[in-house]
Amino acid sequence: MDTLSGIETRVRRYLHESNAETSYWNENFVRQMINQNYRRRCSQLIMAFEGWFVNIAQRNIVAQQAQYAFPSGFLRLQKLELVRTDGRTIPLTRFERHDSINPTEGESGDQYSPNYRLIGNGFTLEPKPIESVTNGLQLEYAGVPVELSADGDSFHPSFPEIFEELIVLDTAVSAFDAEYAQESGAMRSLLRLRAEWEMDWDRFIDQRAVSRQQIEPFITHYEDS
Repeated sequence: MDTLSGIETRVRRYLHESNAETSYWNENFVRQMINQNYRRRCSQLIMAFEGWFVNIAQRNIVAQQAQYAFPSGFLRLQKLELVRTDGRTIPLTRFERHDSINPTEGESGDQYSPNYRLIGNGFTLEPKPIESVTNGLQLEYAGVPVELSADGDSFHPSFPEIFEELIVLDTAVSAFDAEYAQESGAMRSLLRLRAEWEMDWDRFIDQRAVSRQQIEPFITHYEDS
């Protein structure tokens, strides 16, 4: 894959301003736009649910503790599993429990098989464990791709290399949009860009965990009136 410095050079070829020192678009701004477009395309890959940018982390199960935090940089939960003593992993089911009682405590050992619910920046196990287990939970999750900052930084290995040029073209278009907005005083290009991000936002927040649920989503009474 190309480096950040190489991507910037390719962008400047489209802009016909190869020298950052004399360019309307200085180095910091071009790199900001590269990262903006790169991370937006990464979010679209993540929303395809095809395993892009997946990380694996483990958490200790703590006796009498129901709530656990997601790892730093967490975006979307792909799978949450229990790790048994023999190394088997058992997927947990998301269960929002709108009208069911939460048992106070689960079974012990390998008989423990809770459901989970998303709460804040983490999840809760129901029922809560009665025994501690080192690395008893395994999470597969889509994480935030690291921004490119140094000259030698490259895109994440999950990013399809054949589409590097798409980021180059995205950035060149963003640069011309920024120049137009500055010179004409018009906000149309920024409003269009924001509308595009808004559409991605609506898609992204629609589902935080890839999961099978045991119940229908909760519908409040007034939606039927």
